[in-house]
Amino acid sequence: MVTMRVDGSIGLVRLGYRWAAELRRGQPAVETRFLGRPAAVIGGPAGVRRFYDPRLRRQGAVPTPVSSVLFGRASIHGLDGDEHHHQKTMYIEALGPDSLGRLRDQARRQWAAAARAWEPGRPFVLFDQAVHVLSAVAIAWSGIPCGPGEVSRRAGQLVAVLDGFASPGPRYLRARLARRRLDRWATALIRAVRTHHIVPDPGTALETTAEARDVTGRLSADPAAAVALLNLVRPMVAVAWFVAFAGVALDHQPWWRARIADGDAAACTAFAHEVRRRYPFVPVLAARARTDQDVLGVPVPDGGYVILDVDGTDRDPRHWPDPDRFDPGRFLGPTIAPGTLVPQGGGDLRTGHRCPGEAATLVLLEEAVRRLALTRYDLPPQDLTVDLARIPARPLSGVVAVTRR
Repeated sequence: MVTMRVDGSIGLVRLGYRWAAELRRGQPAVETRFLGRPAAVIGGPAGVRRFYDPRLRRQGAVPTPVSSVLFGRASIHGLDGDEHHHQKTMYIEALGPDSLGRLRDQARRQWAAAARAWEPGRPFVLFDQAVHVLSAVAIAWSGIPCGPGEVSRRAGQLVAVLDGFASPGPRYLRARLARRRLDRWATALIRAVRTHHIVPDPGTALETTAEARDVTGRLSADPAAAVALLNLVRPMVAVAWFVAFAGVALDHQPWWRARIADGDAAACTAFAHEVRRRYPFVPVLAARARTDQDVLGVPVPDGGYVILDVDGTDRDPRHWPDPDRFDPGRFLGPTIAPGTLVPQGGGDLRTGHRCPGEAATLVLLEEAVRRLALTRYDLPPQDLTVDLARIPARPLSGVVAVTRR
């Protein structure tokens, strides 16, 4: 066990995605401080199992300035126990098999429409295209009535929240302003449904969240239902970060590109998984100790932090040989061992804190990869540098692409 007394939050700001792995250096746990409190930084399968131990809580784990912008106030991400289980059930039902089928159909149509507008020889920025397409997909799938102009406006607000929630300075201020506008919009939608001014299609996210009840059986307050609605829409737009990386990877992997274009569904899924493994949206996840306890050899007091190294776990050479190499073939072999792939968390989907939108993310990313593989495009000279201190990270240029004539 290595002891590190410098506050780790400074290191996270400076190093971003590589902070936790550099601190751990392959160890399952190291001692540090985080936001002024004692903390353990953990990783690997043992760390993942420990992170989802009921002796840890999510309430207060993410600093309010971050959580209120990204997730909204009193969201599921900061709940534990019965309240968490109650809300989790709603999200799982909203993202059931039939719903995912509709999502895939919507994504396939929207990407096909976008591709038809890509003029040969005229550059487009893949990240920007993905933000617009995924916003349109999420809004249509959720049952929200929205014209093209409003879709563009909401897309801008959603990407501002996602791009700035963890960044001090102007990006964060833009994110806060965008969050306020999105909250007002979503709250107005919930009220319109509840007053019968909007009648959403049955089974849509708008209907589900408008009818949601709290753990006591009372109808959820309008702002709380609005937060739930946005927590179904916003993560779908976050897939744009994966799409940008996928566009670069397809350009660099012509054999996989051809295989996917030929209709190999298994190859498409494997490619999407490798994008998620190699380029997770966030570098770490956080929890807090309910009581004084030992965390893989590190003493953590009541209220201390436990930080899961997401990026380091996804690149652990003991489970991922040559981990920095992009190789979708990793996902065509035996089943991946539990606790080795955690780009959206780990643990049990129904009873734990694993992201309920993981299957939706995979659907959206697969459809984007499929469309890009079918598109004859090149990447002209540009700056594809990825600043790993920037959260969330993406290629600097946004991935400029040009379709072939």
